[in-house]
Amino acid sequence: MNERSFQDILEWVVLGLLIAVAALVVMWVGGWLFTFLGAILKGLAGLVFRLLTILVPALIVAGAVYFILRYVQKPKSA
Repeated sequence: MNERSFQDILEWVVLGLLIAVAALVVMWVGGWLFTFLGAILKGLAGLVFRLLTILVPALIVAGAVYFILRYVQKPKSA
């Protein structure tokens, strides 16, 4: 009825192997891309962390100075 020849079976096996190799290549390239993207994001996170360790204390000091100056310059009401 539906008999396949040896050549048909061999073509399907080769096609399956080619698809498997293509999938592995896509995963390998994706791994390299995600590794590179991960390194970039890790560096960006480090930069943001460094900026925040400098900016947060500076903003706290600036806010304290602002409120002290505002308190000192407020007119005294009787």
